Amino acid sequence: MQATDDTGVVLDAAFEIEPDGDGLALVMRSASGRSSRYPNGLNPHYNRALELLLGRLRDRGAVLEDGIVDSSRVQHLPEAERRILEAPVVLAELSDIEQFRRKLSRAQGRIGRTSDGNATKQIRLRLRVPGYGADDADRLAADLSQPSAQPASGVELPAANQELADRLHFDLPWLEKTVALLQHRKQIVLYGPPGTGKTHLARELARHITDPDAIRLVQFHPSYTYEDFFEGIRPQLNGTTATFELVHGPLRRLADDAKADKGRPYVLIIDEINRANLPKVFGELYFLLEYRDEAIDLQYSPGDRFSLPANIFVIGTMNTADRSIALVDSAMRRRFAFVELHPDHPPVRDVLSRWAEAHGKDDGREVLLARLNQLIGAEHEFKIGPAYLMKPDADHGLDLVWRHSILPLLEEHFYESMSRQRVHETFGLDAVRNLP
Repeated sequence: MQATDDTGVVLDAAFEIEPDGDGLALVMRSASGRSSRYPNGLNPHYNRALELLLGRLRDRGAVLEDGIVDSSRVQHLPEAERRILEAPVVLAELSDIEQFRRKLSRAQGRIGRTSDGNATKQIRLRLRVPGYGADDADRLAADLSQPSAQPASGVELPAANQELADRLHFDLPWLEKTVALLQHRKQIVLYGPPGTGKTHLARELARHITDPDAIRLVQFHPSYTYEDFFEGIRPQLNGTTATFELVHGPLRRLADDAKADKGRPYVLIIDEINRANLPKVFGELYFLLEYRDEAIDLQYSPGDRFSLPANIFVIGTMNTADRSIALVDSAMRRRFAFVELHPDHPPVRDVLSRWAEAHGKDDGREVLLARLNQLIGAEHEFKIGPAYLMKPDADHGLDLVWRHSILPLLEEHFYESMSRQRVHETFGLDAVRNLP
């Protein structure tokens, strides 16, 4: 397959997405070897195509888990000798895709070098892409081959600054990349286990981006509908007479405000976005999330052509302890960029220690949380975030927070594998404190 760049040019450099175990792999063949089309052995489209694909994977929250040279000439070598990535790479954390591509090219060039030059090489980058499993290779390839349908946003979001980073106890570069991702994609989902500060981060980002009166927050739940979210016919009481009227929901009201004020960003925060039936809630609006410059007829206002203003930005939050990201509706996965918040990884990993230092807390709560998550082990989505130990009630005794907030979560998580007594014996505060 070939990729089309954002100007409509089809790049003459083939790529494939293949299943690889329970994940996926991007396969590209460089034209460093001679060919009839490029007799000097250089394909001018190869580097552009690789950078383009890496950028589109970054927009989808991809992680490069491994990378090897996989051409037939070197397949007799152990994988360790063909590796071009030393450690997993979270693409969202890269500020310069071109520089990273150059690094891959340099590593690739050192493998299989011969006296008569390098033959055409094939690289294989093993991927984890939120919303795409091993059965989705063709879909991901098709998605990566096409330019983003997003138009320019119409407004420039303010870059993250040190004040925001200090308030959140986050690394500034991570926040800068997240704001840049929101600028580019318009819709992001912050996902992770409980207590990782997803809603707090969403609200702080929104306050940094715009004014309080340009922010709306809604919380999805299983009975939430399109009529609640956008618009629907509702009974209204006028004196003693009941009538039915078209009532606008939070998204329609926000859109009306944004259209009247196109120079200012508007932010919709959708808390617990994965708890609702998303196709039912969004309906035809899914199309507008991707094509902001298009207009459609609405279910309840067929004569009223509606478009979603370019200055609306959506931040969703998703608790992965409730539902795996793999189960999220595929239409949503294509339209939102996913940003993970996890206790084991930056920026969440260091939040509690920074917060404790800033607030003069010396009770070692950050050490206790790290030990607890170590005990939980490989259960990635069952880890506990730092927010539980940053609340005011934690100052009245860590035991209260542990007993009434943390242990009930773990009882639910391990309901099928451990008794309540076993959960308390294994993960109780005393057990954690007594770890060597």
